Amino acid sequence: MASTRPNPHRLSFGRPQPHQPDRLLQADNLAVLADIEDGEVDLVYIDPPFGTGTTRRGGTAPDAHRYRDVPDDPERYVTWLGPRLAESRRVLARHGSLFVHLDYRAVHYVKVALDRLFGRNRFVNELIWCYSVGGKSRRMFGRKHDTILWYARSRDYAFFPDAVRVPRKPASHMRVVRDPEGNLVQEKTDRRTGKVYRYPVAAGKVPEDWWIDIELLNRSDRERTGWPTQKPERLLERIIRGTSSEGALVADWFCGSGTTAATAQRLDRRFLTVDVEAEAVRSAARRLERAGRALAEAGRPPRDVAVEHRSRDHDPH
Repeated sequence: MASTRPNPHRLSFGRPQPHQPDRLLQADNLAVLADIEDGEVDLVYIDPPFGTGTTRRGGTAPDAHRYRDVPDDPERYVTWLGPRLAESRRVLARHGSLFVHLDYRAVHYVKVALDRLFGRNRFVNELIWCYSVGGKSRRMFGRKHDTILWYARSRDYAFFPDAVRVPRKPASHMRVVRDPEGNLVQEKTDRRTGKVYRYPVAAGKVPEDWWIDIELLNRSDRERTGWPTQKPERLLERIIRGTSSEGALVADWFCGSGTTAATAQRLDRRFLTVDVEAEAVRSAARRLERAGRALAEAGRPPRDVAVEHRSRDHDPH
């Protein structure tokens, strides 16, 4: 990365600092991306504005967090997001992955753009995150899922299936028996070949590409910061654990409430997170300071965090 930077405010938690601190920046993300070397980042997760064309609010209080979303115009949206996707691909390591979190408004347009940018053979998963919190419609089936597109920089992308295993469902088409060692297994027999398949219950399974076990945060959730588009840490934990190892560099160009940074901090990954909104960065810094103090008190002090506020040249929102 370029060495010319403004003097940051530093959050320190008592951990020896042999390397650079983690970074949280209020800046234009394209300007930050321009300073990053090719192949420097292990994982990029972005949750960009969804293109609602509205002001997103985190509550009804007069001082509630809010920001102006980009216009509801998919073609214009892709034109705006495209350079950020291209730069994300450039900075990814060969084993790196990009996750783009969207809803129904623009996901199909963005997928076409990503196919062209990465190549269709670098598409890994269309992850469907299902939830039930929030209002329901009387005019249609409830819109209760987001889509997360996963693209890899190369076919040698990192994936750690054992880090993201979930419990097996007790009720399934397979019978539950005990193996010769007395362990519970789910078992099925292939009718054509007679081959018997056994899956240890205690080992769990790798999740499918539809996730129904992670709920959207409700307004009273202790994790809530008040940022209007905050995502749960469990969602980011699955992505970060599944596609990076400890010490890896995780980036987020639309950090919002700081969920990516807070989760990376807790999982001992390095992070570089950016948002153009100064209030988002202030809120994320408070969150990281609280979480970092808690980790230090538990005997696991995280890396220092450098919080930088750069001048806003222009507002992509």
